Amino acid sequence: MAALLAAYFLYARSYPHHAYLSGWVLFALMLVLTFYNLRKRVPFLRLGSSNFWLRLHICLGIFSGVLFFVHISWSWPSGTFSQILASCYVVVFLSGLFGWWMSRAFPKKLTVAGYETPYERIPHARANIREEAEALVLKGVDGQTSPIIAEFYTSKLGMFFTKPCNWWSHVRSSRSPQAEHVSQFNEVERYVKKGELDLLEKLRDLVAQKHLLDYQYSLQLALRLWLFVHIPLSYSLLVFSVLHIYLVYAFSGAAS
Repeated sequence: MAALLAAYFLYARSYPHHAYLSGWVLFALMLVLTFYNLRKRVPFLRLGSSNFWLRLHICLGIFSGVLFFVHISWSWPSGTFSQILASCYVVVFLSGLFGWWMSRAFPKKLTVAGYETPYERIPHARANIREEAEALVLKGVDGQTSPIIAEFYTSKLGMFFTKPCNWWSHVRSSRSPQAEHVSQFNEVERYVKKGELDLLEKLRDLVAQKHLLDYQYSLQLALRLWLFVHIPLSYSLLVFSVLHIYLVYAFSGAAS
């Protein structure tokens, strides 16, 4: 990569249309980078290992970033279409870097956190926790529902057990939602009877399980949402690039 850049800076000025050369190389890199997604869709073809293609995708992606700024001569374009094209490239490039970081960091975080659950099984696991919590509150102690715990569940925990919560906090690895629930449990503990403390602790454990499940859901969803941003934008970038090539050769007289 360094050798290619050095060669470009040494000899590009002697080539009368060096901007066209860098543009075509950049477009070729975009095609190869986009091909990585197609490679994942046909794993049965023997085209090299997935790890090889990932490494190649990362290296070429970073190199394309440098080549992009070389192509625009290290200055932001002025035309409206050129600005849209450049902005699209920057978003694709930055989203690629962000996705690379997530794909390396999030799996480790999910493993360390525990309670690993496949994404498709998370709704079922969440329903099981909710049913267990509701049964626990309704049964109470010796078959008698505790009014304090029942009120606490209804006002503070009902919606929490029903749906995914605190998505952004979990993505940021913030523990403020857990701390808030700890504070709420400590407050309720002051008013329940001694015989109800065991029930409250079981409910506390279920809340902790739900937080872990929400953490799994949040990070796995973030990885999926990233693909829905990065891949469509990559194809859009190719379309814009083809149109850019057509406009350049149609109106600049480069073809001649």
